[in-house]
Amino acid sequence: MKDLMDYQALNQNLAQLLSQFDLNQKVGGCSLVIFHEGKAVTQLAHGVANIDKTNQQITPWQPSTLSLNFSTGKGILVTLIHILVSQNLLAYDKTLASYWPAFAQNGKDSVTLRDMLTHESGLFNIVSITEHAKDMLDWQLMLSNVEQMALNSPTNTHSSGSGSANKDSVNQSTQSSADSSAAYSALVSGWVLGGLIEKVTQLPLQQVLEYYLLEPLNLVGQVYFGVPKDKVEQVAGQIRAKETQAKPLLTQDADSTLQFYQSLPFYPAWLTLSQSDSPLTTQAINALYFQPANINIEDYKSALVPIGSRQFNYYHPVTLQAKIPAANGVASAIALATVYAMLANRGVWQGKTLINSAVFKALSTIHNEQFDKIMPAVMAWRLGYHRVFSLFHDVSDAFGHMGYNGSMAWCDPSRALAVSFVHNYDVTMLGDDRQFILNETILDFFV
Repeated sequence: MKDLMDYQALNQNLAQLLSQFDLNQKVGGCSLVIFHEGKAVTQLAHGVANIDKTNQQITPWQPSTLSLNFSTGKGILVTLIHILVSQNLLAYDKTLASYWPAFAQNGKDSVTLRDMLTHESGLFNIVSITEHAKDMLDWQLMLSNVEQMALNSPTNTHSSGSGSANKDSVNQSTQSSADSSAAYSALVSGWVLGGLIEKVTQLPLQQVLEYYLLEPLNLVGQVYFGVPKDKVEQVAGQIRAKETQAKPLLTQDADSTLQFYQSLPFYPAWLTLSQSDSPLTTQAINALYFQPANINIEDYKSALVPIGSRQFNYYHPVTLQAKIPAANGVASAIALATVYAMLANRGVWQGKTLINSAVFKALSTIHNEQFDKIMPAVMAWRLGYHRVFSLFHDVSDAFGHMGYNGSMAWCDPSRALAVSFVHNYDVTMLGDDRQFILNETILDFFV
């Protein structure tokens, strides 16, 4: 077990990293929380959460700052599912239609909860059930749309490449996405799973979340699927260089960014893996962890890019208040880390059993190691969680979920470790390396 001085050394190292995390974008910030053996050993924050332009006031980041974390919120949603399974309200191998009869339409009568959690249902095509991205703001409309959704909405039937995909620090996969049954339901799964929760409990999603998960962990007010109107201003904002720009733009790395990468202790190993004679850019490092050339761009867009998505702002107050469980989860870093600390302790927290041992074994077992049709990697899907991305450490027992913006929360029960990292930098996971830098740094310490 690490002693206090070791934790202090770790935190000094991590604080130094966070202080350099502005990289190519000078406005923004982040928070990082780590639990080890059930105790919060790291609670760090850096940068600007919000700017009040009227009063010219800056709100600094804190570990308790509410943050939009995109798909990182899926980890919370599926954790709630597992609690309901532990409560015998749901079962993995029962069909969704057995709880939600209207879901059986158009051939979906055989789709099970397990199919959805392992991303093997084929129900990922958001374009097929929306006329415009704005439809996602209407919870009841989207529930109706997934009821009518056809089974196996269009998926690719041709190969898009056969490059390698890092499964862990040693093994590689050369399977193309065309051969895979794993297809990440990036948006659709939120209405399916969130709707299922409401059908089986006959309660609103947020109320179920609070009763079964947040209250036992003393986290009420720190996690939302639909932020209350009076809380919206507390959510860290997207601080863009151009107010009219709706989506992040790739920018050329500044010299200071390249120098920062080169200062990292694992940079030589990255350089060796890349077989590059030039300084590694953000994109080059990202490509060591993800393999976007292996996915089919049509599938990717059908899962993630509804019509009008370029003008759809997830940070808009109306969107934050909407219920889009797969994409607009809002939580603090301390809340996310606490949930994963419970999972790191195999479903038990401070004497309370939220998830029984049989359910924990099921949720933490890898069910699918195929290259994903949508995500540019082998995701090693458990029941709703994916693997942790590291090139240099054994993370075979670790699982969690990342977000579109590169936020993340995960646990490793074998290390009694839980980690969360959230931010408001204007980036996407395919153009950002912060989570990988943190993973390698943290795992270097918890060997």
